Amino acid sequence: MDQPEKKMKVLIVEDDTFSRQYMASVVRLGKYELMEARNGVEGLKLFESFAPDLIFSDISMPVMDGLEMLERIRRRSHDTIVIMTTAFGSAEFTLKALRLRANDYLVKPILPKDISAILKKYAGVLSARSVEREVVGLILERNLKMKLDNRLEMLGKVADRLMQESEGRISPADRMGIRLGLLEIMINAIEHGNLDITYFDKTRATESREFDLHDLIVERGNKEPYKSRRVHIQFQMTAEMCEWVITDEGTGFDWRSVPDPNDPANLMSMHGRGIMLARLNFDEVIYIERGNQVILRKRLQPAN
Repeated sequence: MDQPEKKMKVLIVEDDTFSRQYMASVVRLGKYELMEARNGVEGLKLFESFAPDLIFSDISMPVMDGLEMLERIRRRSHDTIVIMTTAFGSAEFTLKALRLRANDYLVKPILPKDISAILKKYAGVLSARSVEREVVGLILERNLKMKLDNRLEMLGKVADRLMQESEGRISPADRMGIRLGLLEIMINAIEHGNLDITYFDKTRATESREFDLHDLIVERGNKEPYKSRRVHIQFQMTAEMCEWVITDEGTGFDWRSVPDPNDPANLMSMHGRGIMLARLNFDEVIYIERGNQVILRKRLQPAN
């Protein structure tokens, strides 16, 4: 007999009543458990009692702001996904939140489709996450090759399989960031690489009321040459480092134009967002030649 699907637990921390209720109404449309808090103090209490899988939190709040709450949460958990909601003009605080290990951010005003897309993306990651096995940490070298089609719904499972290869070797504080960084680069390899969806295409689909990004992905995925393209992943772990090489079969892009994630002004732009988030989690992110191959590297903690 199949076990009932576990609902993802979502916590919204927002001092503005209208914004909080608006976000809550969107979350309730999905199959999620939901709790709400008005500030960081209430948010921390619910974090302890409710144990959310994902938190949406404003940065600027009375009593305790989102940055302090995030810092305290990270002392207790590296696995809870934290999404900061931020306004134009607060980019420096957003960058600080990302350096405190927030996993993603949304810029206000937030659209319902933005919330739904975030929930769908991270629900796939959480549902695919396996329990780590300590014995795997004894392995010093590993190699793995994978070939993927363009099904985005499989990427949570693929990211989990890749993370299994480094169990016990990557610091617990870094594992969720690495997992989500891999997810971002694989999404880019499919959307921008194999399906050749440009930044302009994605912006137009995101802003359209009649034709959204999902429709565009399905349309491209059913046509040649896009549907025959694949994503290739090579993983290697040595005693010192993990390396992932992700290659798509698209035409490439000008990777030199991707904004620097250390410049707060770039956080307000959606251009290169996935790559910027990935760069915050890996020690090296190297694009090769025409941009359809990226090398991700993470230095390892010494084996016990």
